[in-house]
Amino acid sequence: MKESEGELSMNDAQQQQKKSASDFALWKSSKPGEPFWASPWGKGRPGWHIECSAMCTKVCGETLDIHGGGSDLKFPHHDNEIAQCEAYFDCKRWVNYFLHCGTLRIAGSKMSKSLKNFISINQALETYTARQLRILFLMSNWTDILDYSPSTMERATQFEKLARDFFLLVKDLVHKHFKPDSPEGFPKFENEELELNNKFEEKKGEIREALCDSIDTEL
Repeated sequence: MKESEGELSMNDAQQQQKKSASDFALWKSSKPGEPFWASPWGKGRPGWHIECSAMCTKVCGETLDIHGGGSDLKFPHHDNEIAQCEAYFDCKRWVNYFLHCGTLRIAGSKMSKSLKNFISINQALETYTARQLRILFLMSNWTDILDYSPSTMERATQFEKLARDFFLLVKDLVHKHFKPDSPEGFPKFENEELELNNKFEEKKGEIREALCDSIDTEL
């Protein structure tokens, strides 16, 4: 079978041999220098999709509870994994839940060693602090595409400065208006402060609940 998949990798005669236009390669012919195994179709190797299914089965067994991966793998990779595993194991549900995270992009392009735009955490830390990188990650939902670029890092560093200046201002006001070392200490909360604190705790719980329920799973 030809390297790659789909109509672009086949001529008309080969395409007509497929039972369905959506059929994908389970076995591929090996290029010179690549590993190969003998088969009725010649020397070849497993296709990309069957490789992953075989590894999952070896480690986890016939079914999976949670299967993770980038959102760019939803189709065709994960769909093809489902098709071949449910056919092989004769089951109706190979995976209970898929968690697809957003991909990381470098200045608008997908990060890839082949594109030579790959950057490690240690390399990023040569320019930015760990806190600034964490802020960048928190500025996007885990399902969204995250873009690492000078402009997005500028937003992260500006947010860090804004938060730092806010807490320094609050700390300064506290020290100016209250004397924690005095016998009186901090004054007790009045009704207004108590109400504000209760609202804060209420919203904090709602935010935590929303974050914990951000996975789109069945009820």
